[in-house]
Amino acid sequence: METTAPKIRGISPDETLEACARQIIVNYFHQMMSYKDGAKAGNDIEFVHEMRVTSRRLRTAMDNFLDCFPEKAFNKHYKKVKSITRTLGAVRDLDVLIARFEKELDTLSEAEQADLRRLIEHLQREREDTRKPMLKLFAKLEAAGFETEFLKFFSR
Repeated sequence: METTAPKIRGISPDETLEACARQIIVNYFHQMMSYKDGAKAGNDIEFVHEMRVTSRRLRTAMDNFLDCFPEKAFNKHYKKVKSITRTLGAVRDLDVLIARFEKELDTLSEAEQADLRRLIEHLQREREDTRKPMLKLFAKLEAAGFETEFLKFFSR
């Protein structure tokens, strides 16, 4: 999975700050959402990682351009992006921990490996439990038309 920063078209000194802000925010939003299906599938931990990283970049861009938008409508979208970041973070923390322990297995005695495998299995079950709120949030946002509403607001 390649994680290069996207090229953002339509950004120039001839454009208004608001127009540039909209382009930047929409670009990060599309990038963030491009990882959603992989994050939902749960087979590759990098999708959760990349979606979370991009959601944080999106929030930073939104923070930087807050003054370009009506506060009430903006805050509604910002809070949803923040909730995405938070739920992804809980899953990501467990992904990192599991991966770290899996790398340590070969350096341990057989008895220690057995203990660590039990811990990893426990953490994997915990990860599945932690994914449930993430999946529930995605379903809730999809049902509410979050993606369409977000893009409608920022793509004017």
